[in-house]
Amino acid sequence: MSLSKHELFQQMLEQINLHHQPEYLPYFENGEIEQVIVHKKSKLWSFQFVFDNVLPFEVFTALMNHMKIKFQSIATIDFQIKTRKPILTNESILDYWETVVQRSNISSPLVLSLFAKHTPVVLDNKVVISVENEITKNHLADNYLSIIQQNYLVLGFPSFQITIEVDEAASEARMAQYLARKQEQDEMLVKQAEEAIKQNQQDRQRSDGSQSKGSNNGPLLIGRQISSKEEIKQMASITEEERSVVIEGYIFDSEIRELRSGRKLLVFKMTDYTSSFSVKLFSSNETDEQNFELVKKGIWVRVRGSVQEDTFMRDLVVNGRDVNEVAHAERKDRAPEDEKRVELHLHSNMSQMDATNGIGDFVKQAAKWGHKAIALTDHAAAQGYPDAHAAGKANNVKILYGIEAYVVDDGVPIAYNPVHEDLSEAIYVVFDVETTGLSAVYDTIIELAGVKMYKGNVIETFEEFINPGHPLSQTTIQLTGITDDMVRDSKPEKTVLEEFAAFAEGTILVAHNASFDMGFLNNSYERYGMAEAPQPVIDTLEMSRFLHPQLKSHRLNTLAKRYGVGLEQHHRAVYDSETTGALCWIFLKEAREEHNILFHDELNKYIGGGDSYKRARPFHATILAKNQDGLKDLFKIISASNIDYYYRTPRLPRSVLQASRENLLIGSACSEGEIFEAMMQKGAEAAKAKAKFYDYIEVMPKEVYAPLITRELVKNESDLEEIITQIVAIGEELGKTVVATGNVHYLNKEDAIYREILIGSLKVN
Repeated sequence: MSLSKHELFQQMLEQINLHHQPEYLPYFENGEIEQVIVHKKSKLWSFQFVFDNVLPFEVFTALMNHMKIKFQSIATIDFQIKTRKPILTNESILDYWETVVQRSNISSPLVLSLFAKHTPVVLDNKVVISVENEITKNHLADNYLSIIQQNYLVLGFPSFQITIEVDEAASEARMAQYLARKQEQDEMLVKQAEEAIKQNQQDRQRSDGSQSKGSNNGPLLIGRQISSKEEIKQMASITEEERSVVIEGYIFDSEIRELRSGRKLLVFKMTDYTSSFSVKLFSSNETDEQNFELVKKGIWVRVRGSVQEDTFMRDLVVNGRDVNEVAHAERKDRAPEDEKRVELHLHSNMSQMDATNGIGDFVKQAAKWGHKAIALTDHAAAQGYPDAHAAGKANNVKILYGIEAYVVDDGVPIAYNPVHEDLSEAIYVVFDVETTGLSAVYDTIIELAGVKMYKGNVIETFEEFINPGHPLSQTTIQLTGITDDMVRDSKPEKTVLEEFAAFAEGTILVAHNASFDMGFLNNSYERYGMAEAPQPVIDTLEMSRFLHPQLKSHRLNTLAKRYGVGLEQHHRAVYDSETTGALCWIFLKEAREEHNILFHDELNKYIGGGDSYKRARPFHATILAKNQDGLKDLFKIISASNIDYYYRTPRLPRSVLQASRENLLIGSACSEGEIFEAMMQKGAEAAKAKAKFYDYIEVMPKEVYAPLITRELVKNESDLEEIITQIVAIGEELGKTVVATGNVHYLNKEDAIYREILIGSLKVN
């Protein structure tokens, strides 16, 4: 009863619920499953499809996501596409760009950011990417274009060559076109996700209803349990009679016949998309007959039996002995009844683009596991509270009302260690560090450079490399342009630090994003028993934000371009220092002329004024209401953040939170909270200082923090464990309650897939 390649594909469309969407069917009309390759150890199924042309991106994502959802209990899926008459278009190249980059498994964050900014276009039947300079062009061309091109080919595109041109204006124009196109895609993906969620909920309800009518409370079981260790044969490999085989597949047809003897015969058809078989079973008792009723079209089963030539059907048929439904093992909370946890960090679908499940789903699950309470902490929103209240009453679960807020400090200082020194007469050391990473605790300086300036003129320079004692990562090399050969014979770190301290003595230190550079400098000083830098400091990043609030970007290269200041090689310390120095002198002149700021200790006098909340970088904090008064205060601060302090996100000034905290509990939130960031970037003392503000400290499973390692913000799992351990120790030292929270965004594995669809990312915790 072998199905054709076209019939196999149509059966799969029915299984994944795409057969009822007429807008997609024309593109699937001549679709075929060419081959299915099963990787037994990894449980990866690789489908090879054939279509007439490259699928529109909306159709491609619908196929991919529906397959992931429906096969998630069976295997991880991937697919390749062949096309009969593919056409290359600008729209399809652009639409598939992000997906192709993701499928290329590029590990370098730098390269990923480059590909996010430089997108392709079809010109005269050629695919062209425009970049700003020769360095970027050569690096991408030498290392990444071939794999990008290959991943277009495996998705059905015709053969083509990608070329790179140096054209900054064209690059910016194409980026604008890509962003507009991507917004349309994101809206489409959200719509697809919502439809898939609705369909899946209906499937669950039908499945639950059919199971409740059976002879047992679990998945279908006829005969004996089939061990997961037994070899499962692909149907296409079965070509002759066999005494015993185990096959696994999707049931696409089923019927029960009553025989003259009174026994019943179950005949169902199943496929694993390599081929298909009919399976026959005869009832032995009433229990078998009840279970036969549960064998329905649409379920996935594992069958053990013999393969024989059936004289009636004139084909090979499996005479089944055992039939097991392949289904999830139900998750259980195995904690003792008096030790059930309470989740204090959870997002519902009322948290924008952040989750897919309604709060009712979470409350029902908490009740099922015997949890007495659950917190709702959507991002800066209370829309989920009415549903939470109703779900809590219905399931006898206490609801803890809260939010995860975007908190900002009321003002970020421009000057550190303020002194009453005339800015026009001071001598400045404008410096920059290049490092192996972003953590002043776990990474080290590899280049320290500075220029000494007086009245805008360079009077002395300092530039030294430092050998970190290990090979540099490719990301570091690509980002900084510094190679192992450049640092190999450099001076010892201690010597370089002592020489720089002497070079900068008696001056005002200047850096762009000074908290980063000063953090590395002072941590390095501490490592060798040296005192922290005592000099006054100016941060040109915060000065630019203060002087130019209308600008969207205050990056060094953006400012250099705006003011016509040369920047020969960005992310090399000596060039960055010279550029920062020139900008600093311009900014000091503006501060003097526009705000009458003459002395160093006057640079911070506008902190917290006007719209300073716009200039601060938000960090996350969890806020829970203690009581009814706290709930009222929670509504007030939510309103304030969305009305009075909205800027890109609903921001909450720390002073507003502090004034309202009597009936609130404040938690430290996730890796984007200030305690975790301080621990990761500046060390235990900085984290301890931040922790004093909080009522409780949150730590989460390592899997939640895993993207930090992927993005190279944390080097490895060992460093991550140390960060978590030290945060727990800080809580104990300060007498703060340390709580294990889950940063919950979804209920089940399939809901995680929906969230991937919603946020456009295939890397979900």
